[in-house]
Amino acid sequence: MARPIRIEFAGAFYHVMSRGNNGDKIFFGKRGQESFLKVLNETCQRSGWIVHAYILMGNHYHLLIETPEANLVAGMKWLQGTYTQRVNAWMKRRGHLFQGRYKAQLVNAEHTESKYFQTVADYIHLNPSRAKMIGKGKKWESLKDYPWSSLPAYCGWSSKRPRWLEVSKLLETYSFKDNALGRESYLNYLEAKGAETGESYSKLMRGWCLGNGDFKQKMLDKVEGVLSSTKRESVSGSAMREHNEYEAGKMLLEGLAKLGIRHEDLASMSKSAVEKKALAGWIGGNTLAPSKWIAVSLSMGHPSSVTQAKAWCRDSKDGKMWLGKLK
Repeated sequence: MARPIRIEFAGAFYHVMSRGNNGDKIFFGKRGQESFLKVLNETCQRSGWIVHAYILMGNHYHLLIETPEANLVAGMKWLQGTYTQRVNAWMKRRGHLFQGRYKAQLVNAEHTESKYFQTVADYIHLNPSRAKMIGKGKKWESLKDYPWSSLPAYCGWSSKRPRWLEVSKLLETYSFKDNALGRESYLNYLEAKGAETGESYSKLMRGWCLGNGDFKQKMLDKVEGVLSSTKRESVSGSAMREHNEYEAGKMLLEGLAKLGIRHEDLASMSKSAVEKKALAGWIGGNTLAPSKWIAVSLSMGHPSSVTQAKAWCRDSKDGKMWLGKLK
């Protein structure tokens, strides 16, 4: 069965999220949450991970982690496997605790693109507000009162923080210092946002990579590196789809140059132009990009046009001749 591709490299940042099997609880109260944090502490000691933000909710958790070594998969296997074993022993239960595979999104944490890093951290810290768990008359009046989050540690003295929790990077992206004023400023900022939602937050639940431009291209290149040592049919997911389209896009530009066609001219050309059919057959036969993507990119109309073009290139004398111009 195909599984989402995992991209690992030294210095990577990830937004990791995992839910309980069938949406069930994974912490079972204070004892479970304390146990998870203990296992997280042990995981960081073993792996060298740095945690920049975390939240433990009833049936899921979020982490914003940095991996100084390329060991996300090994660390997550130990984290979730060890916690599951301990919960099963304590609860006298059997079977899976987590639902399927955890989600791990690569995050651009570079200073010039720190909005991605900020957005993930804020999203994590604001979970209790979005769940309407914070406010007057409720168990926790302020975000800093919710105990199963990294935010209380952000708001408190550095001497009381776990060694694996790093707060300075996030505070610095807002130009806040790790002092009383800076910590209070960050808390006030979050309290003002409250349960705010928006496109920047909704994107966090989609895709595999939080970053644009050069960062996205670098990550797509890393996908190719993973695929060089992995059976392509064994991996799937949005990273794989974007990689396939990225590779097809490069071939499209190369093919247009070989045929002397400008990209902007495609829209005005006939949907069944031989040049388009040749490009569709060439790209479709050498990448895993979906026919719909190729059809849209070449302005060919219905995706079935790409299927027909591939057959034309493969079976007809003219098709083979045009395909030869692209090789």
